[in-house]
Amino acid sequence: MKKLTLGMIALSASLLSSGYLLGQAGPKQNAPAEKQQKLVRVATLKTAEANREFQANVQLLQAQRQAAVQLNTAMEKESNAKKKKELKQQLDAIMAKLNENNDKMRQAYGFSLSRNYTLEIETAHVYMLVTEEEAAKLEQEQRKKK
Repeated sequence: MKKLTLGMIALSASLLSSGYLLGQAGPKQNAPAEKQQKLVRVATLKTAEANREFQANVQLLQAQRQAAVQLNTAMEKESNAKKKKELKQQLDAIMAKLNENNDKMRQAYGFSLSRNYTLEIETAHVYMLVTEEEAAKLEQEQRKKK
């Protein structure tokens, strides 16, 4: 997936609970007791570049959500009807872009802002700068170990 395009966006708990984000229904009424949960793998990032891209995209979504939260707060505090209407239009545009980007993340990674995730490092490579001679010596030592 390519990097998501940046648009001014963000979101608040009140927007989440009201169902404004991601076209969700309103808050759940009388939700049953929480069931036991387990982690399931939704994506594998096979390269360092893929990991950097994923992290950048997550940060973009978080920034967009934060911008929406701030805009929503400003709109709620605004007493001038004309300015409030302008803020509402901006919020609607931001939310449309946020929802679009969230859908892209869901398609590419199985990721959504409405869920919690754990990132587990399965493989890590450690590098150091060495001279050609040091590299040759280290490669020899590694071959002997095999």
